[in-house]
Amino acid sequence: MAGFTDLREKLKSMTPHREKVFEYSNGEKRKYRESDDDESEYEERRDAEARKVKSSIKQANIFTQEECARIEAKIDEVVAKGDKGLYREHTVDRAPLRNKYFFGEGYTYGSQLEKRGPGQERLYSKGEVDDIPDWVHELVIDRLVTNGVIPEGFVNSAVINDYQPGGCIVSHVDPIHIFERPIVSVSFFSDSALCFGCKFQFKPIRVSEPVLYLPVRRGSVTVLSGYAADDITHCIRPQDIKERRAVIILRKTRPDAPRLNTSLLSPSIQSSERRHILKAKRSHRKADPDAAHRPRILEMDKELQRRSLPSRQRRHGDSSPENSWRRDDEREPGSRYTHDHAPPRRVKMRRH
Repeated sequence: MAGFTDLREKLKSMTPHREKVFEYSNGEKRKYRESDDDESEYEERRDAEARKVKSSIKQANIFTQEECARIEAKIDEVVAKGDKGLYREHTVDRAPLRNKYFFGEGYTYGSQLEKRGPGQERLYSKGEVDDIPDWVHELVIDRLVTNGVIPEGFVNSAVINDYQPGGCIVSHVDPIHIFERPIVSVSFFSDSALCFGCKFQFKPIRVSEPVLYLPVRRGSVTVLSGYAADDITHCIRPQDIKERRAVIILRKTRPDAPRLNTSLLSPSIQSSERRHILKAKRSHRKADPDAAHRPRILEMDKELQRRSLPSRQRRHGDSSPENSWRRDDEREPGSRYTHDHAPPRRVKMRRH
């Protein structure tokens, strides 16, 4: 069985067996098409919300193809420098199919804190991330100031998100207690889309239909404020990253934004371990530029493997026990094997 190479293929492979459930922005849920009236009401509410979102978004095409190519070369230099470990500890944050580079100001998502969830995000202490590179000021920020997108001196935080095909970022709202509005982003390398109001589910991964699907072109500038920035989540879906894509996010931190305080860490964390615990998520694993293009074995793959392994074992016999595990107590419904005589099943465990 061929494995899936990225999350987009998983989404395409899924069949719509399950009954659709929709959720209003106020959290109320209902099943799809209880009646024509209910469906009409639901569509009207979604359309009204989509209009609210769209009215608080501005887009402009400012950067030429030549300017994009020059900026993209600088982004490649950032990636190469990060792979060599030349940045400060919290500048680089690695995740599967997505790397994030913090400049000027960086912040923790809260997963390293004793209290977690929205509102628990904290800025790192001053000096924990590298300064905004000069080329970001000269090639990006100054152009936006000249075109009246942002006022001079507004930006003190620049983040570069570098996505590989099939990468994503789940639905979120940029922390209101950390960043002022607007939120400005500039897209590079390829066209993509920003989606609003999606719900992510995992194992297997599923993404609901967005309230608003917003195309973002290479070299385009997107500005979020009001409802789009504060009252609805936004995300990047796996199926919308068809090629490598990078985005530079420009923001201003609030003067009273909370900073990371070691007293908020779990009391069980010893002081000698705190520096290790606060490393950027998953940054302990060395970057592998080819990892994004290798097959990734996740829950959907395992299920398909369990279904196909018995026939392969009958053809090829037993394989080496290294890095595999047995599932003797599982068998397909209607299998001609009894529990006592079912052949051992092996699922190859792959690191990624």
